[in-house]
Amino acid sequence: EFEVSDVQIVKEYIEKGNAARSTGSTGANEESSRSHAILQLAIKRHASESKAGKLVGKISFIDLAGSERGADTTDNDRQT
Repeated sequence: EFEVSDVQIVKEYIEKGNAARSTGSTGANEESSRSHAILQLAIKRHASESKAGKLVGKISFIDLAGSERGADTTDNDRQT
């Protein structure tokens, strides 16, 4: 978990996470993810001196690893 206050820093974390992901080639996709990824953003208001930051919203982005089915591929590679 990281606290950031600049969109550019968020982009850098996303790029770093994407670089660490595992990918492979399948009959359906030239580049298919082989690892799950989760990015969760919690948006908070700025805290005043007398109050702690208040949670305003939370959003999760989830990318599950590829699972191409035989009907979706041009050949029968069974990589999962």
